Amino acid sequence: MTRCCLVVTTHERPQALERVLGAVAVQSRPPDELIVADDGSGPATAQVLERHAARAGYPVHHEWQAHEGFRAGRVRNAAV
Repeated sequence: MTRCCLVVTTHERPQALERVLGAVAVQSRPPDELIVADDGSGPATAQVLERHAARAGYPVHHEWQAHEGFRAGRVRNAAV
C-alpha cells in the first residue's frame, strides 16, 4: 500500500484547525503521518494538536516557526 503524509498549514486559527483535524480523524483511510506547518500560532494551536495527537493512530508532528510576516511557504517547506 502507498504511504501518505498529510501536511496542513495553519496560523492563529485553532478552531479551523480543529475542524480540519476532526475531518482527518474520520477519513476511511487516515494518513500514515500528519505534519502541521504552523506560521507562528500561539498556545491554543499547540493544545489542539496535543489533543488530536493523543487520540490519533498515526504520528502527529508540529513544525512551528516564529511569525515574521506571511511565510507559509517557508514553514510548508520545513515541514516537508
